[in-house]
Amino acid sequence: HNTMRINYKKFIPRMAIILLLLVGILVVRRLAVPVHPDRSDFPFGLFKVIFFKDHEIPITTNHEKSQLDPELFYFDDNGRMQYDDSSVETSFGIDVSSYQGNIDWNEVKRDGVEYAFIRVGLRGTTEGAIYEDTMFETNYTGARRQQIPVGVYFFSQATSEEEAVEEARFVIEHIKGLDVQLPVVFDWEYVSETARTAGIDSQVLCRCAEAFCSTIEEAGYSSMIYFNLYTSYLIYDMNSLGNHAIWLAQFSSRPTFYYQYDYWQYSCTGHVAGITGEVDLNIRFHYPSN
Repeated sequence: HNTMRINYKKFIPRMAIILLLLVGILVVRRLAVPVHPDRSDFPFGLFKVIFFKDHEIPITTNHEKSQLDPELFYFDDNGRMQYDDSSVETSFGIDVSSYQGNIDWNEVKRDGVEYAFIRVGLRGTTEGAIYEDTMFETNYTGARRQQIPVGVYFFSQATSEEEAVEEARFVIEHIKGLDVQLPVVFDWEYVSETARTAGIDSQVLCRCAEAFCSTIEEAGYSSMIYFNLYTSYLIYDMNSLGNHAIWLAQFSSRPTFYYQYDYWQYSCTGHVAGITGEVDLNIRFHYPSN
């Protein structure tokens, strides 16, 4: 009888090599797609999608990939975020609204704050009316008396381009004649399933952001868009969003956003002299080309 005999002396080494190759492929894949603390996988190298909360999101070439190395971020002795790369200068700032109450801007300045974003107004989440922030004028005056550069932001709940333009015009009217050196920010946020903005279409939101920013820029100011990871990946369509400056909100010790951003709001529980209670902390990136 002819029977097939296995040459184990040759078979076992070959199987070992195949197993090693498979293990190597798995290791390379994990290195290429690292798992971050928020359990979101972010692709680098040859991968063309972003893995976020069980979603696969195609990478767009309309926005530059972030050049920041997450491993170079660290907290200094004062609990302020720093970035250990001499080619990228950074600066420390805060953003405030009526929630912070009365602020001693002299103490804020002495504590090392280099800029501030001040809320100028907001749209209601249910009825959609527009309101001025009750502390806007006080905060602006206090910050500028200490020669702290100021930007402003509007909390948007726009559901159409017309509403976004209305919000932008509201901001322009309230900052007319003021020394606003930093961007005017479109701060659209997901609130809840019962908010008037629940279920907004991605393309509609992108058109809202574009309409707000275009109106602001036509008035002679620079603009910027604020969002967190959830809003940027799952509500906005980054492929359709204009190439505007970005203010990222991600409360962690390491940023994981795929695209380039100009400001990072890394904490909502910070403390700064002159402010009672908690305040948002930000780091600004002054890239070599800026």
